[in-house]
Amino acid sequence: MDFGLIRRLIWDKVNERSTYTLALIVGTLINVYGQILVPWMRGVQDPVAVLPHEFGDRPLLTSCSVVLGYFFPFCVGTYSSVATRYKNRRVESIADFPERKPDPVFRAAKSGRLVEIGATTQVLFDQHRIASAQDMLGDAMWAKIIERGGPGSGLRTHFAPEDAWYIISHAPTPNDEINVYLTRITREHIEEMSA
Repeated sequence: MDFGLIRRLIWDKVNERSTYTLALIVGTLINVYGQILVPWMRGVQDPVAVLPHEFGDRPLLTSCSVVLGYFFPFCVGTYSSVATRYKNRRVESIADFPERKPDPVFRAAKSGRLVEIGATTQVLFDQHRIASAQDMLGDAMWAKIIERGGPGSGLRTHFAPEDAWYIISHAPTPNDEINVYLTRITREHIEEMSA
């Protein structure tokens, strides 16, 4: 169990305004139910007038009851959020990965039309006016990826505008598009691979 991550998730949740908004709304409903509706259902004629007397007769018990009405939804909401995020941390990390990867990552239709682009990739594509998969990989390389059909890796491409070499990994998606992951390699790495 990653206690550092759990502490960070709790801290994030405690710093969210929605945590307090939810606790305020649910806590108010709990207190209205417990302090006013329940006495009224038990036959108390004016439960709103009785509440100040409760604070006078049993201040500690009544105050704790009211505070608990707000503290309970705060704790349950925080626990629920942290437990869900902790359980789904791998999925969140994978979903966020293309945004953090410094090398180009994109999804394209088989025609080469760009469908989705990672944030850092968008900067590169804007800088070099890349509007299709073919602009990045070349017509022949894109045709080879389409021809392969399934997932694959190991293809290499040279991106002339930056004089950079990339290894290409690609995988089809269920909606007939292709995810492309490029990893920049050095000339020394290319020579080692060729030897």
